[in-house]
Amino acid sequence: MSKGNKGKDRREQGDSRSIWIMISAAVVLGIVIIAMAVQLVRLNRQGERNKSQIKTEASVDQKKKNTKETEKPAGTKEPEEEKIRVEHIRKDLDPEKPMVALTFDDGPYDRVTNRIVKVLAKHDSRATFFVVGNRVERYADTMKNAYNKGNQIATHTFDHGDLSKMKKKQIRRELKRAFRVMKKINGENPTMLRPPYGNVNDKMRQTIRIPMIYWNVDTEDWASRNKDKILSRCKSIKDGDIVLMHDLYPSTAAAVEKLVPKLRKKGFQLVTVEELFYYKGIDAKGGKVYFNGR
Repeated sequence: MSKGNKGKDRREQGDSRSIWIMISAAVVLGIVIIAMAVQLVRLNRQGERNKSQIKTEASVDQKKKNTKETEKPAGTKEPEEEKIRVEHIRKDLDPEKPMVALTFDDGPYDRVTNRIVKVLAKHDSRATFFVVGNRVERYADTMKNAYNKGNQIATHTFDHGDLSKMKKKQIRRELKRAFRVMKKINGENPTMLRPPYGNVNDKMRQTIRIPMIYWNVDTEDWASRNKDKILSRCKSIKDGDIVLMHDLYPSTAAAVEKLVPKLRKKGFQLVTVEELFYYKGIDAKGGKVYFNGR
């Protein structure tokens, strides 16, 4: 091979090597560019995810903040309805002055009971209401009003059934039903019972766990339904008497509106049966019958 051909071959080899190097560099550069592009796409996607996560976290944090603002602090309670606290046995009565206990059966009945409660409250007086359980829910506000004014709420059974004709199990069921509905409204069980029809027998005495309250002055208001006749039967009221009336008749309310101020003017303190027994020193026992406070 001549020297000219050898030089030509070396030049050609050099050119080929340069081209190869350039191609290799271009390939490497292309790979680098592709890798950078992929990385940029990945970073962009990551950025979008981060933004989305930040928004989500911010939303969650805001919800938590709102929840905390609306939630009550730990250990606190919802404000309770303001309770009316009434002392149901007054300690400021004068034991030396005469007392009389007006009692009302068969209610409550808003048109009559509320009138009686109003006049009692006006003259700083109280009475005992022997309520029938199946009327209590219908006239719950009326009974609650009487109770909150300091009056005694006792039971006259649930259905006004004749307890003397019932078996012991029936007597217990009748009173349990009455107690349940009364406690639901006043928050306590009654402590006294007026037997329907005034009927009592040995079975009742053995079964009933609270005192049974009779009366010694009967106005017979249910029969006359006349204000003047009711008042005439109250003329001989004495200290310690328990008076029987019924808060079902407007005539009874009209009579009470006259009777209460008259008795107060005579010096009587109008009290609940519970108060009467307290001041007269009577320790009333379950199953026993009491006619008056003497």
